[in-house]
Amino acid sequence: MVACKLSIKKIFDCIERDDKFKEFKTTYGLTPSDEIGGTKFAANFYKSAVVNYKGKVTGSKDLYSEVIAETLINDNFIKDWLNLIPVRPEHFKINHPNTDENVDALKITNRKEEILAKLLFYQGNVDGLGYIFDYQTPLKATQNDSYGKIDLLGYNKDNKCYSVIELKYRPSGSEETLLRCVLEAYTYYRLLDIKQINSVKEHEGIQQLKKLHGYKHTNEAELVVLFDERSCAKEDGGAETNLMLRIDPDKPNTPSYPSKTVVSQQFKECKEMIDSSKRKRLRSLCENILKQEPELKQIRFVVLQAQKVSKAPYKSKVDNWSENLDRLYRAETLLTIPSKG
Repeated sequence: MVACKLSIKKIFDCIERDDKFKEFKTTYGLTPSDEIGGTKFAANFYKSAVVNYKGKVTGSKDLYSEVIAETLINDNFIKDWLNLIPVRPEHFKINHPNTDENVDALKITNRKEEILAKLLFYQGNVDGLGYIFDYQTPLKATQNDSYGKIDLLGYNKDNKCYSVIELKYRPSGSEETLLRCVLEAYTYYRLLDIKQINSVKEHEGIQQLKKLHGYKHTNEAELVVLFDERSCAKEDGGAETNLMLRIDPDKPNTPSYPSKTVVSQQFKECKEMIDSSKRKRLRSLCENILKQEPELKQIRFVVLQAQKVSKAPYKSKVDNWSENLDRLYRAETLLTIPSKG
């Protein structure tokens, strides 16, 4: 185990939220030995409520997320992620076919982020993002494991590496912080056995990937945080820009819009990281993650956009696809933090 003598309680002490430390310990069953770091802490910390706090620490000018990021670096807590190893023997036992899906059936659910992930998978190649070959990739070995699923797995044809993609989307605007997004993506990367991509034989998405021009298996990867810029009211152009219009489960064939335009938290924070000094510690956290991971090439922050021109054979893959209701997608990278290794 990587040496980490301080208790993880320090992270919560730095933001004066001892109550949330007790809540975190209870929720994830941390023992006294777990409190000095280890797999339980690293695997679950992104789910702690404090990681999603957006304001400033009481009596301070510092953002919660910046103080947490700084503490993870300075006290070497980020090294605890190196203790995480893949536990699932077969990530790709569940074969996701990319044909014969009915859009109406897809849309009659409240799991909008998962729907969007499926649509990106059905599209396959997403300009500016890469080739999507799997979604909802499982990581847990048993039902009792707390590990989640990777939203999307892709292949970056330009950088010749796999993409571990953390997708954030809500029709009313996603509120999750970039700190949570980065830690979640990194946690999932540590729990993914990339070598299985090369060895699996029966997974349709991977078989299509292997036919891709220029594809070559690698052990290198990137982390991608993928998000919406904004969810627009109809009068603000939502009919043209919103990522999904079938968002009302009771009326899946009728366009639906939020009551007001909302900019996503990820987009706001990404712009701050690019244009100001507000997110220096988050950037530094990303750099430290890359420094300790020799096979991670970069961390990308990417905005997903509705494609205005239909130019892919996506429509033929999904039953009842509608020009008026459904989208093709493209992406734009707002920020790339490269490995310096």
